[in-house]
Amino acid sequence: MDIESLRLFSSLARELHFGRASTECQVSPSKFTRVIQRLEEQVGHQLFERDNRSVRLTPAGEIFIQFARETLLRWEDLSDQLHEETQTLCGHISIFATVTASLNFLPHILGQFRKKYPAIHLQLETGYTLDARKYLDEGFDVVVAALPSEESSDQEQRIIRSIRMITIAPKAECEVSRILDEPQIDWQSVPLILPTSGGTRTAIENWLHRENINPNIYSEVDGNEAAISLIALGCGVGFVPQLVFERSPLQPEVSIVRNGPPLEDIHIGFCTRKRKLKNSQLVQALWSTIG
Repeated sequence: MDIESLRLFSSLARELHFGRASTECQVSPSKFTRVIQRLEEQVGHQLFERDNRSVRLTPAGEIFIQFARETLLRWEDLSDQLHEETQTLCGHISIFATVTASLNFLPHILGQFRKKYPAIHLQLETGYTLDARKYLDEGFDVVVAALPSEESSDQEQRIIRSIRMITIAPKAECEVSRILDEPQIDWQSVPLILPTSGGTRTAIENWLHRENINPNIYSEVDGNEAAISLIALGCGVGFVPQLVFERSPLQPEVSIVRNGPPLEDIHIGFCTRKRKLKNSQLVQALWSTIG
């Protein structure tokens, strides 16, 4: 049992899909399968239930993932301490960033960081998620995403930008635009495209409850880009960050709804474990670059 095997196991436990996990870890599916089978032999229990359609953790797998994550965290702490013995900072930092953050904020900050610390290698993964902080539990050093105003007790945040949330609708003539053109919008009839979870979803649900609106939910999506695509197609009304709207190639096909629900700004920033920031000179170096 080695660190690399635990990393592969942790990736599969997160993705629950051999193809995606093997692509993420850059190993062949056959090697990935052999590693998992070897782990199961060493542990003496089946760790995953798998068939042609799905992969899921067994009860033994649920226990083993806690061991794997704790071991990987302890290994990272040891690596950080060993790096401190060298004069030149070197090593690697793993970063998970949402697509919005990676396109709009990371290039400048990471560009400055690379100039100052060329020996530190960056491992960057992007994706669509409404709670990116969970990736800290999966072994990432830093997450860059929309963050809640209140920090958790074991995490450190650095907000770099606040973005206004807006309500948007299809611009083309369709059933949705006809409903919105009425002098008094019947929000109960408006098909809504909602985020699956997160602060914006909570704010919308609170508004619906206050206004006594029984929502007509057309779809629930994870990514802002997916929401804009559905809205441009005339499927419904949605809620996205203004920055994403302004930079979307579909902007000409959607319009802002001025009397939508009141939504708080979202706050884009960096997040890491407090323990990691305290013990890792690499993460401290990145934190100092953020400003």
